[in-house]
Amino acid sequence: MNSNINFENEVTVEVDISLDELISILNNNNFKLKQEYDVNDIYMIRNDIDLNMNVLELFKKCVLIRNIITDKKNMKLITYKYKEYDNDGNITRNGKVNCEISSLDDAKSLLNMLDYNVLLTINDHIMVYANDDDEFAIQIVNGKHVYIEIEQDCGFINKKYNDVNEMINSFNRYNIPIKNNDYFVKKAINEFKELHS
Repeated sequence: MNSNINFENEVTVEVDISLDELISILNNNNFKLKQEYDVNDIYMIRNDIDLNMNVLELFKKCVLIRNIITDKKNMKLITYKYKEYDNDGNITRNGKVNCEISSLDDAKSLLNMLDYNVLLTINDHIMVYANDDDEFAIQIVNGKHVYIEIEQDCGFINKKYNDVNEMINSFNRYNIPIKNNDYFVKKAINEFKELHS
C-alpha cells in the first residue's frame, strides 16, 4: 500500500444507552465539551462493482466526498479510507488520504463522469469531550446511532494512546455500556446494512 497514507490506531464503539445518559456519565467523570462540528460524507463507488460482494471489500473500493463544517471553517475533501481486517473482521490497520477541493458538486460530477455513483450518505454530528486523562469523539450518525471514537492522537489534551488496548481500557474505566462489546464498529457498514436489510 502507498506510503502516502497516514496510518493511525482508532477504536469505535456504539453505545447501548441514550445520548443524554452518555453525556451524564461523561459529566460525572469531569469531561468537558471541547468542540462540536459536522462531517457529511458521500460514499461513491464505481458502477461495475458488485454490491453483493463481501461488504468489507466493498467499502475498500469507495471514495468519499467529504464536507467538514466547524464554527471556523468549511473544508471540502475527496477522501480515500484504507482498512485492513483480521479473520474476525476486526480492523488491524487503517489510514486515509485527503485531497482538498473547492466544490463538492464539481467533485461529484467528476466522479460521475468516471462511472462512480452514490452508495451511501452519512451525516455525522460530532462532539469532542475530554477530561485530564481521555478524549472521546461522540458521534451521532444520521440522527439515529450514537458512537464514540477514540483516536491515537488527542487534539485537546496532551496525550497519545500507545495502543488499541489502552483505548479499550479508557471505555471500560468509565463503565460506558457498549453494544455487543464491539470495539471496532464500522459505522458506514452498519448504515449500509440497515439500508439494505
